[in-house]
Amino acid sequence: MSSNIHLIFGDEYLVSSKARKLIESLVPPEDRAFGLEIVDGASDNVDSAIKAVDCCREAIQTVGFMGSSKVVWFRDVNFLQDNITGRSQLVKERVEVLAGLIKAGLPQGQILVVTSPKVDKRYALYKACKEAGDVQEFAVSDKAYISEKQAEQMALEFFRNAGLKVNEQVIDLFLAKVGTDTRQILNEVEKLSVYMGARKDVTVNDVKEIVSSAREALAWDLADAFGKRDLKLAISVSRQLLFQKENAIGLIIALESRVKELMIYREAIDNGWLIAGRGWGSVPPEVEEIFSQDFKKDPRSVHPFRMGILAEQAKQFSPRELQKCRQVVLDAHEKLVSSGVPEEIVIEPLLVRMLS
Repeated sequence: MSSNIHLIFGDEYLVSSKARKLIESLVPPEDRAFGLEIVDGASDNVDSAIKAVDCCREAIQTVGFMGSSKVVWFRDVNFLQDNITGRSQLVKERVEVLAGLIKAGLPQGQILVVTSPKVDKRYALYKACKEAGDVQEFAVSDKAYISEKQAEQMALEFFRNAGLKVNEQVIDLFLAKVGTDTRQILNEVEKLSVYMGARKDVTVNDVKEIVSSAREALAWDLADAFGKRDLKLAISVSRQLLFQKENAIGLIIALESRVKELMIYREAIDNGWLIAGRGWGSVPPEVEEIFSQDFKKDPRSVHPFRMGILAEQAKQFSPRELQKCRQVVLDAHEKLVSSGVPEEIVIEPLLVRMLS
């Protein structure tokens, strides 16, 4: 297999780390002024994508300084997938021309490195790189339970490398705040390491004190504030999220999901299927079938620490109150979608009705 074509895609942090190590091995520091050409592939429209492909094609067809070898790094290409820009016929045609050059073979001494957050394996460039060179994928799973497990393994590795010790409660809270993005995980571990100083055993309070919530995790903060029946905190978090231009529909969906979870936990507690401190026991066959077939993620597969939090939150509401919450959040969802009412006029009254 030829070693002058490299396609690396998937998790942003892992892709970037792998690409930089590869570049370092291919081009010594003293040769990078003339031996390395970087073409930015991050494009937000069709015109910029076409320009990026043309620049890449021109770079690999231009010999290195004084005829020496050259590495072209086509970096962060975000239109090799089934998105608006990637589906453009004009972009596809330009990419197919580039794929044709790869299939025909690059000029002597030229090396092409392509990095991307996601690549559709049906697209011409992927097929050309697969046939002519080396392809490495650092897959990011669309399935939550897989991506969460991968994030946990990565976080544990970063904590070990930093010389920090964590228990199950700490790692669960950490990931609940940080999310599954690898670079965000690394940044927060490094921040914790500085904060800890000489201490090595990370506590739940340390995580609460210093770890920042990722944007996608902030919706969980709103749902948790609701679950704690803390109206003041819920309104404060919702205002912060709307100020950050978070989608109000997304926040309502997060609240819908939390209400659904708490209804399940409330019923499980009332029927003795879930016992505090002991976890889930046996459930009736019809409930077993619902958990197995009607849920993307079985409620019983939640981490014990998170399970304990949800169980405590469920105890804060009666079944009747949760039914009421479910109805008002569904009404709010419909109102936002159909009426065009300002988001803050819907979200805050919703929280008041749910928690008053």
